[in-house]
Amino acid sequence: MADVWRLIPEFLVLGGALVALFAERARSDSRVSAGIAAAFAAAAAVAAAVIGPGGDLFGGQLSLDHIAVFARVAIGALATAWLLWVWGRGVTGERCAEAAALALFSVAGGMLMASARDLIVLYVSLELSTIPAYVLMGYRRDDARGLEGALKYFLLSMLTSLVMLYGLSFVFGISGSTSYGQISLGAAGPLGQVAFVLVLVGLFAKLSAAPFHYWTPDAYAGAQAGAVAYVSTVPKIAGVVALVRLVGAMAPNVAGASGVLVVAAVFSMVLGNLAAFPQSDVRRMMAYSGVAHTGYILLATGAGTAGGPAAVFYAVAYAVPSMAVMMLAEEEGPALDDLGGLASRRPAVAWASLAWLLSLVGIPPVVGFFGKLYLFTSAVRAGFIWPVLVAVAMSVVSAGYYFRLIRSAFLGQRKGAPVVERRTSAATAFVLITVIVLALGVLASPVLAFLGMRF
Repeated sequence: MADVWRLIPEFLVLGGALVALFAERARSDSRVSAGIAAAFAAAAAVAAAVIGPGGDLFGGQLSLDHIAVFARVAIGALATAWLLWVWGRGVTGERCAEAAALALFSVAGGMLMASARDLIVLYVSLELSTIPAYVLMGYRRDDARGLEGALKYFLLSMLTSLVMLYGLSFVFGISGSTSYGQISLGAAGPLGQVAFVLVLVGLFAKLSAAPFHYWTPDAYAGAQAGAVAYVSTVPKIAGVVALVRLVGAMAPNVAGASGVLVVAAVFSMVLGNLAAFPQSDVRRMMAYSGVAHTGYILLATGAGTAGGPAAVFYAVAYAVPSMAVMMLAEEEGPALDDLGGLASRRPAVAWASLAWLLSLVGIPPVVGFFGKLYLFTSAVRAGFIWPVLVAVAMSVVSAGYYFRLIRSAFLGQRKGAPVVERRTSAATAFVLITVIVLALGVLASPVLAFLGMRF
C-alpha cells in the first residue's frame, strides 16, 4: 500500500472523469465539463512531475523510471491543452461532458501503460487507453462517413489486439512469467520470432505503422478534426513507450528483430510521406503524416535500448504540433484552401502554426529538429546508415506538403472565412502548445539526458 500514493496522477484523472461526466447537471453549458477535466489533467501532470522517478511499484508490475515520468507529464500536459480547447470551442456539439470523461479515462490508461512492466498490466492499460478513442472517432452519430471510419478503426484495432494477445500468450508460455525482466525468447527459436511478430502486429496497428495503417486515413477524414487531435496524439505517446519497453525486453534474444523494425520503419516513412503529398484534406494529410512519423520512431526503436529515449522524445515532439494543426483544421475547415488568408484574419495563430509546421518538418530551432537529430544519431550508431538516408530524403519530401499549409495560410485567399468565436481557454491551448514546441527545442539536450540518452 505504500506505493499507492505514487499513482496520484492516475487517481486524479479517474476522479476528474467522473466529476466531468456529471458536472453538466449543475450548468446548462456542457462545455464547463471540459474546463473541469482540464483542471484535473493539469493537476495530474504537475503531480507526476513532483512525484518524479520512484523505482518499481507493486512487485515490479509498474516502474516509475525517467521515461515513465516524462511520458506521464507529457500525456497530462497534452490532454490539458486539448481539454482547454474543447472548453473554448466545443468539439462534440452538446456532448462535451462525455468527450471530456472519455479523454480522461484514456489518459489514465496511457499513464499506466507508460509505467507498465508486466504483460497483463500492459494489455489492460492499452485497452483502457484506446477504447475511448473508438468512441471519440465516431462521436457524431448522424454522420455515416464518420461512423464508417470509426468502425474500420474499431474492427482492425480489435482484430490486431487479439493477435497481440495471442502473441503475449506465447511470450508467457516461453518465458514462464509476465514480468518484462524475465522475458526470454531466444531459446524458443522460430517460436520466439513468431511471438515477437504477433506482439508487434497489435502495437503497429495502434501506432498506425505500415502495413497496418489502412484504417487511419478513412477514420481521420470521417471524424471531426478536433476529436482526431486527441486520438492521434495522446494515446500514441503511451503506445511508443510500450513499444520501446517491449522491444527492449524481447528483441535482444530474437534473431532478426531489428531487421523487422527497420523494414517496417522504411515502409512507413516512404508510404506515409508519398501518400501525404497529394492530399488536399488536412485530416488525410496528417493521417499519412502520422504513418511517416511512426516510421521515424520505429527506426530509433530498432536501434535497441540506446534508441529508446530518442523514440519517446520524438513521439512527444511529433504529437504536440500535430495536435495543434488538427485543432486549427477543426476551427477553419478541413480543406487545404480553408486556411487561405489565415495570416490576415488571425496573425498570431498563423505565426504559431508556422512554428508547429516547421517542427513537423524538422527545421531548427524548434523541437522537431532536435527530435530527428537525436533519433537519426541513435540509428546511425546502430549501423542503420541506408535507412537513415531514406529518412532524411523523406523528411525533405514532407517539407513539400507541410509548406503547402504554410503557403495557404500566408499567401492564399479564402472566400467567406468562418467567424471564430474568441475564447480565452482555446487561445490558451494554442499558447501552451506553442510554448511546449519552443521550450522543448531549447531544452532538448537536458531532457534527453534525463531520459537516459548518451551523447
